[in-house]
Amino acid sequence: MILETFKNFSDFELLDSGLGYRLERWCAATLQRPDPQIIWQCSLPVEEWNKAWAIFESPSGSEKGRWEIKQALPHPWIVKFGEVQFQLKLSPFKHTGLFAEQAANWEWMLAKISNGKFQIPSDGSSASNSSSADGNNRVLKILNLFAYTGGTTMVLAKAGCQVTHVDASKPAITWANENHKLNNLPADSVRWILDDAVKFVKRELKRGAKYDGIIMDPPAFGHSPTGKTWKFNDDLPGLLSDCVELLSDDAKFLVVNGYATNSSALALNNLLEDSISSKHGKIEFGELCLKQKSGRLLSTGIFSRWSK
Repeated sequence: MILETFKNFSDFELLDSGLGYRLERWCAATLQRPDPQIIWQCSLPVEEWNKAWAIFESPSGSEKGRWEIKQALPHPWIVKFGEVQFQLKLSPFKHTGLFAEQAANWEWMLAKISNGKFQIPSDGSSASNSSSADGNNRVLKILNLFAYTGGTTMVLAKAGCQVTHVDASKPAITWANENHKLNNLPADSVRWILDDAVKFVKRELKRGAKYDGIIMDPPAFGHSPTGKTWKFNDDLPGLLSDCVELLSDDAKFLVVNGYATNSSALALNNLLEDSISSKHGKIEFGELCLKQKSGRLLSTGIFSRWSK
């Protein structure tokens, strides 16, 4: 099992964790955000925690709450991963619009689409030394399911891929469009789909569509635009099986992430092994982690991934 962390994302840093909270730096701004799994003690003194620009507070530990702003945040609030830019905002559900741990997946995928030649430069610059085409100069088609505000979409589109971005939330897709414009990407680099991921994938199967890479970040529980309920353990097996059928003969990768579920990384790996047994390649699994300044790791989710 892999404990996966990103190598270079200088605009984000986990400064500390303890007593149910994270202390994070996004560019210059620092935040205190709750995380119920953090049952250990803080490493930094309270004086450092008190310097946070904003603190998220929620009644009785509920997901929705309010931000106490102690110092004005940048406007616009932009962070960079290499040359890729993202606009952050404080949401009433403690999020900023970006999951920093996904930078580990971005680095891994960029290496796969460049046949392992991609390396993260020490200065954090972009993936300009990677290629988004196969040996026949065919532009790679990527499917991003449950794509949220488009972190992965922007990274892969910036690398030259054609990305189909699917999410059931109109506000999330609107935010992703803002990120797309921020990065001055070609209009046809992303196909925007506001839809239920399961229904969309089944339609793509009927159309005979194929993708060279698929990534999905399904929630533990959710609803489609039509109100259909999504449950991770019930609905993921069928969706994953359908996604395997969408992979092209020259596909580079398939990645499944899990957040706040009662499944383990091992369970996710077993499911992927069953689903993709007909294809040759390598399967690995583990936990996506953030490494704080002291070296302590914070697990943020589970993953399993296949690559050729």
